[in-house]
Amino acid sequence: NINEDVMLFASAGTGTKSGGFNGVNGLTREEREFDDESTTNFELGIKSTNLDGRLRTNGTVFFTEITDYQQSFQLPSGAGTAIANEGKVDVSGVDLNVQAAVLPNLTLDFGLMYFNEAEISDGANAGDQLFLVPELQGNIAANFVLPLADGMLYSRVDYSAMGNHETGGGVIQNRELLNAKIGWRNDNWNVSVWGKNLSDHAYAQFTTEPLFLSGTRAYSMAAPRTLGATVNYNF
Repeated sequence: NINEDVMLFASAGTGTKSGGFNGVNGLTREEREFDDESTTNFELGIKSTNLDGRLRTNGTVFFTEITDYQQSFQLPSGAGTAIANEGKVDVSGVDLNVQAAVLPNLTLDFGLMYFNEAEISDGANAGDQLFLVPELQGNIAANFVLPLADGMLYSRVDYSAMGNHETGGGVIQNRELLNAKIGWRNDNWNVSVWGKNLSDHAYAQFTTEPLFLSGTRAYSMAAPRTLGATVNYNF
């Protein structure tokens, strides 16, 4: 017998993010204070467990409306950033997650998120896309565990990708990351070697408008390929 369990759900919620104050660098008195941000969120989804728990699937359709959205912007002088309220932001899309135990020691995870919209819908910057929100992003990972000696051998390989997205100052780019880790652990020891961004993909986490004095852009670059080892001991 194969046990199956399916649950449909719907939810609605609201939240508030408190306002605050910017510094005085290049801002008028009216620009220094920003208001509370309010969020209304609706979700409709399904959760299912199949094949005696070896396959789990979660899917959600969501819509979020944010009023007085607190948006970070570059100061006119180019020396730093500040926060101002946008009129309204609309975000909607689909989120899918799947976990499958394909073998007793091997589990695969898959995630996919599609944004139908993620933009400022009202205010001075209506029509602008939100920073760091692509139309499509996804990830896949493989996790392997195996008893060894008096502990557990484990490894994980994961790949994630983000489609074209705004990073600030009109710069559009995509992002790909490949990470891997292998190690051994027991009640006292946890020893591992790992690699991050193994494909050495160069991308900026944040960019700016051309700076006032030099006319150049500032790029906050993510870490390049990084290799390392970690040893932990619990007394």
